[in-house]
Amino acid sequence: MDNKFSIEYTVGLHDSGPGGIIKIPTLFNYLQSAAASHTQSLNFGGTDVQQKGYTWVISRYRLSIVKLPKFLDKFIITTWRAGESGKFSIRDSIISDESFNGLIRATSSWLLINFIKGISVMPTELYSDYPLNPERAIDDTFSSIPETLHPNYSKEFVVRKYDLDMNTHVNNTIYAALIIETGEDMNEGKKLKDISLNFKGEARYGDTIISEAMNDNENKRIIHRLKSKNTGKEITRAITEWE
Repeated sequence: MDNKFSIEYTVGLHDSGPGGIIKIPTLFNYLQSAAASHTQSLNFGGTDVQQKGYTWVISRYRLSIVKLPKFLDKFIITTWRAGESGKFSIRDSIISDESFNGLIRATSSWLLINFIKGISVMPTELYSDYPLNPERAIDDTFSSIPETLHPNYSKEFVVRKYDLDMNTHVNNTIYAALIIETGEDMNEGKKLKDISLNFKGEARYGDTIISEAMNDNENKRIIHRLKSKNTGKEITRAITEWE
């Protein structure tokens, strides 16, 4: 048993952007849905841990993209728990086409939070037999993302009710969308090939989010930051690469 979980999806009309290509934030939704289905099958999903006073929180995410599926394409997400780093639980995933050709690789870092005490705990404290597979989809140690000290580009967004999750915070896929839109503005006609995200704060309905981006020409990438115009606090850091 390799302790992996696979689930098939089809790119719907509502998932598709220009040219019928799946939207990047939608991919994050599918990856989270696959992770939820996996943990739910182990009786360790969102509803199971919530009943015990805990919740999962995403800290880091990275996607490395070879090719994006299009409208009506079927794709398979294979996901697994890859281990732990401190109190962070590492989950990796591979998105493949129907012939199991790799399209996208993903890695993510999660915290299990006791929302009554406001502290993080190791998943094995709740589930000692929580299965893992040490194989990595991307060999990433989640090193720190630099600060955006001298942005070349800035854009503002106001949080809508549609942007909120069930905890009334902005869903992290919305943060990804704001990062990507700024990157697209700076890379007209280019395609995203890699994105790393570090979620550091939260925003709520009515807040204004400033999306800043800075060219890092030496490393051929863009460094991003989302911050709250209301509080000045940092919400997300990111790095994107385009081709």
